[in-house]
Amino acid sequence: MDEMVLTEKPSVLMVDDDLGLLDMAGEVLKGDYAVSFAASGPEALELIRGGFIPAIILLDINMPGMDGFEMLARLREIPQTREVPVVYLTGLTAEEYEERGLSIGAQDYIKKPFSRKILLARLKNCMENTLRLKGKNTLDEEKLSRLAEPLTETELKTLRLMIKGYSNEEIANELYYSKDYVKKLVSRILGKLGITHRGKVMEFLK
Repeated sequence: MDEMVLTEKPSVLMVDDDLGLLDMAGEVLKGDYAVSFAASGPEALELIRGGFIPAIILLDINMPGMDGFEMLARLREIPQTREVPVVYLTGLTAEEYEERGLSIGAQDYIKKPFSRKILLARLKNCMENTLRLKGKNTLDEEKLSRLAEPLTETELKTLRLMIKGYSNEEIANELYYSKDYVKKLVSRILGKLGITHRGKVMEFLK
């Protein structure tokens, strides 16, 4: 496994049990990214729990012990990697796998064998989209301060997680509240913002 070095390049963690593929993709990416490797899901999780948080994760699906779907679920349970973009790079070409991967939160799905230009273009797009979303998913504190009925600190914490796309259950887990309490908080926040449902939150903050 490559040792991490100080660099201005965005860091990519590749997780795949095909060592030949890791070497080949690493050669493609090393000009634009600081590349690290893990040969399995558990190895990648150990690296992350040791403090390495990559800018993006390239993940195979068909791996022994822990497949890529379970790996993504584990990543979303870790606060530090909850918002790290994950791109599947896999030999599973059936549409059902692609649909499942995207539906559970992967940012993209690239099929092997991959084109060098396509891989680089897809990763660049993924990184740019993530940066744009981070820029959008911020609170307009000045706008919120002008509300007739101000938000409490608890409501602001909840709103910040709503903006990041957290479900009520995820908010409850993150803030250690009951799901019923979170449901009431969300309803109260929407009422104060004067909007009818969660999908309008980002429009309000524009």
